[in-house]
Amino acid sequence: MKKILIVEDDQFIREMYNLILTKAGYEVTEALDGKDGLTMAQEGGYDVILLDLMMPNLDGLGFLSALKEEPSKKKNGPIIVLSNLAYGDAKQKAIELGASDFLVKADLDPKDVRAAVEKVFK
Repeated sequence: MKKILIVEDDQFIREMYNLILTKAGYEVTEALDGKDGLTMAQEGGYDVILLDLMMPNLDGLGFLSALKEEPSKKKNGPIIVLSNLAYGDAKQKAIELGASDFLVKADLDPKDVRAAVEKVFK
């Protein structure tokens, strides 16, 4: 079973993605903020990480930067950023720091998140 880590501070969004991905047959782990998510990601073993940018304790760009400086013990799969921070250079910075994709949450239907995850495994 493929393992997915959701790093998202918004409970409603986190639970919605968890429900959709669990129903699709994935094993889902949730992190409530960037700091907890980083600890989990540094342990590693996730096939995909879904990462929000705007979070307390450690934002998504800080997460990506810290993970780049101290890589995971077990290899992780791609990191997909899900954010409403679509302006400026946030997307470019996220890609430079190792994100494989950047999706704007406001433009997403929940099934789009499942499709982005499934695209990774094809």
